[in-house]
Amino acid sequence: MPGPSAVVVLLLTLSTTPASQVLAASSGTDAGSSPESAVEASPVLAEPADPKISSQPSSTPQVHPPIAVRSVQFNIPAQRLSKALLVFSQQSGAAVLMPSELDRTLQIEAPALNERMAIEAGLRRLLSQSELTFEMVSDQSFIIVPVAEAGASAVVGVGPGRQRATIEEITVTATKRETRLQDTPLAITALDQHVLHEHRVSSLFDFMALVPSLQVARRGDHSASMLYLRGVGSDNPTEAGDSGVATHVDGIYSSRSQGAAVLLYDLAQIEVLRGPQGSLFGRNSTSGVVNYHTNAPAQEFESRLELAMGNYQYQSARGVLNVPVTDSWAIRLAGALEKQDGQLDFARGSVSNREADQYNNLDHDSVRLSSSWKINEAVNWWLSYERFNDHSSGNLPAVDYDEPVLIDSLGVTDLEMTSVRSRLDFHVNEALHVAYIAGYTSMDRTQNWDGDGVSPLGSETNPLQYHQNNQTVWSDYYSRQHEIQFKGGDGQRFQWLLAYFSFEEETDIRFDLEHQDATGSGWGGAASHSFQQPHRGSRFAAAYGQVSYDFTDRWGAAMGARTGRDQRYDKGGRNVGCPDLIRADRHGDLGDIAVNRESASDGQCFVSSYNDVDQAWGSTTYMARLEYRPTDDILLYWMYAEGFKPGIVEDGNSLKGLFSGPDDPGFQTALMETIAINNGDQGNAAAYIEPEQSRNLEFGFKLTLLQNAVTLNGALFKTAYDDLQVSSVAIDAVGSEVFRSSNAASATINGLELELNWATSLHGQLSGQLSFLDARYDKFLAIDSSFPQYGQTWNPSAHDPSVPDLVDYSGNQMKQAPRFRFSVAYKHHFRLSSGAHLTPSVLLTYSDKVYFSEANREHRSGQLLDNRTGQWVADPSGAASHIDVQPAYWMVNARFKFEPLKGPWWLEGYVENLTDEQVAYDVFGIEAAQPRFYLAAPRTLGVRVGFRFH
Repeated sequence: MPGPSAVVVLLLTLSTTPASQVLAASSGTDAGSSPESAVEASPVLAEPADPKISSQPSSTPQVHPPIAVRSVQFNIPAQRLSKALLVFSQQSGAAVLMPSELDRTLQIEAPALNERMAIEAGLRRLLSQSELTFEMVSDQSFIIVPVAEAGASAVVGVGPGRQRATIEEITVTATKRETRLQDTPLAITALDQHVLHEHRVSSLFDFMALVPSLQVARRGDHSASMLYLRGVGSDNPTEAGDSGVATHVDGIYSSRSQGAAVLLYDLAQIEVLRGPQGSLFGRNSTSGVVNYHTNAPAQEFESRLELAMGNYQYQSARGVLNVPVTDSWAIRLAGALEKQDGQLDFARGSVSNREADQYNNLDHDSVRLSSSWKINEAVNWWLSYERFNDHSSGNLPAVDYDEPVLIDSLGVTDLEMTSVRSRLDFHVNEALHVAYIAGYTSMDRTQNWDGDGVSPLGSETNPLQYHQNNQTVWSDYYSRQHEIQFKGGDGQRFQWLLAYFSFEEETDIRFDLEHQDATGSGWGGAASHSFQQPHRGSRFAAAYGQVSYDFTDRWGAAMGARTGRDQRYDKGGRNVGCPDLIRADRHGDLGDIAVNRESASDGQCFVSSYNDVDQAWGSTTYMARLEYRPTDDILLYWMYAEGFKPGIVEDGNSLKGLFSGPDDPGFQTALMETIAINNGDQGNAAAYIEPEQSRNLEFGFKLTLLQNAVTLNGALFKTAYDDLQVSSVAIDAVGSEVFRSSNAASATINGLELELNWATSLHGQLSGQLSFLDARYDKFLAIDSSFPQYGQTWNPSAHDPSVPDLVDYSGNQMKQAPRFRFSVAYKHHFRLSSGAHLTPSVLLTYSDKVYFSEANREHRSGQLLDNRTGQWVADPSGAASHIDVQPAYWMVNARFKFEPLKGPWWLEGYVENLTDEQVAYDVFGIEAAQPRFYLAAPRTLGVRVGFRFH
């Protein structure tokens, strides 16, 4: 083998003859011309290894480091893999060996490699978009093998050393550049397609256990899922809500949670960035970012099909067809559908007893068509069209799965979401890269949802019986995004990025809410309301950028900033109250609507609030980071980052007075005054709340141990929030208590997060994550949203004589922020006597208790403390335990996968929530005799079978 100073040309062709030829040459010599370049290859069979674990022979310690870990400055442009490996060999001095049957696979596009890194890491980068891996066969040689055959392939030139297991490198794009996860100075979890497949990830809830500090909650009447990172997110699923966690799909910001992560399929990777993110994303966030990366079309034919079935009539199908149309253009078609009966039984007296009508079912389907066209060596255009449909019944809270629900309204959802995403990349030269990113999304949704879950059929026509129905009569939504990025070349000591981001969205929605109580009326003196917002939207524009500089090979620093303007508005929004039921009594027709309650005649609907508001906020946030690499296997970083979340528009104020109609001059004057109040700064009277801001101090580390067999990553952080956005009851301008969002004065979150990956052997891998969170409100005064007059039962008075119901939540634990949570997963590959592989795996999750309310009530004793009199009174709903908290729990998932020695198929059996734990994600109706919860799925089991063709 030539020395490392020689330039070695790769491409060894392993023939089917007893001996194989090695084609290699030093600089200036034709490949194969040197007699020293011929080597005999002796096949050696090894035990099957985990496809996610690389194997290579251990070597005797030497004075100089093995070539695998030696750092090299690579300058390899994006090109065909075969050519990229040739350049890789020339620049690294390593020989790369590959069997001739891989020739077709080597025609796919390899990513660019323009940075200094270990040779082994560089080879992994080049192979990251293929289904190939490698094994080290000497200190200077690698053999390329398919992932499925890793550890069981012929090994060339193996010396007396034994094979050792290493963790497969993961590449991320969190910094808008391709970097190794272990070289990326951010608190980031990367779940590649292997992990997503192993854990059967098809929705947000499926990967919650794999990410530190991540919590997910449900909202039933909007088909929405709520994300929380490090204790901060949003519990407002409406068109006015906005999460502190920003979601992106292929670089496009997704502001609505109803479709972006409901049905996940054909993903290359999910990246979860924790902590404020502003300097690398146009859409700022205060607590984190979730990036979904779909698989891009490749220059290789591929087709896959996966089928699954399980209990509760679960059925699923997923498929992929990838076709290289020309040498420069490929298309990819992917689709998925998922159906399952609901898990909540209907009680006698319900409107239906059919299993197909049950709530908490699944009925989703989606299709995605993407194209990748390399127009020339400098320009590439990626385009994607995706359509998602949701026809499920919706999620309904329940006491538990053993308690049937009494339903007078069937759950019906009709949601169609269409997304078009595009990215045009211009490689101007080695020093400049330009990308233009554009996206458009539209969503149409109608939905009917039973809001009480305790009333029989007929309650909707009985004026003396409690009845609640939530109906989205229509919801039409669109969003547009434009972004242009300029960045310098990769692999340089000085790197820079500058970008401009523009985003707009608007919703036209009518949401009817029937909430008739036993008196025949309801809150606000009306038995039902219709919330109509014809033009409620947002406009965001920002410039952001970041620069980084490596002072030495060990020390580096980075700085970034984002400055922008965020606007939210509501034009013509009205809340309409009706004295009877909109659907049951009026069949949806509101008739002639009075301008306010005082002006309404008997039986007439009236405008209860006018929501016109238009607010904008300017902001500038900063980031600064110091990086230190004491060795090639250790990365330490210290970071300060700021986050910003714009304000939220809300329902406005009502009019007082008697008017003849909308043409009454007095009404016009009163309306202008009301709109002025909506846009004013009179605290709770304003129809908006102020922005939320965060400041994060973080120390992080990334360790690679035991010769690449272990990675241990961690972050120790302190995040301070100002004006944290929460929901609560407030006092409006006329003294009425109304449910609104508001700003908590401040909150602080101290935390520790750890992530472990360990290749325990060639056949086994252990992974895990844990988080410690001390998340508390520093100063937060509010009215108890569920017990306005009795909040002092659980929390002390704020001692404000003008607002006797105001209580003090300061010191309380933030909701959706368990103090301690961890998960550990283990899988092991066994080779059967037939040569087939059997892989059992298990995932164990533990969570400390989780609060669903800022009030931290936990229990009701049966007695309530009156805020105004200081007297204890009987609770009309009686005593109840765990009314706003999920107690600590364990959960276990297990799988067994079988893969034959030959044949393009596999079979898997799985069971999730093995011990059938009842776990709640959120609560509904805390004040009820039996509070109801949005529940995780009970024990589910099934089988999957997959087929793959090339």
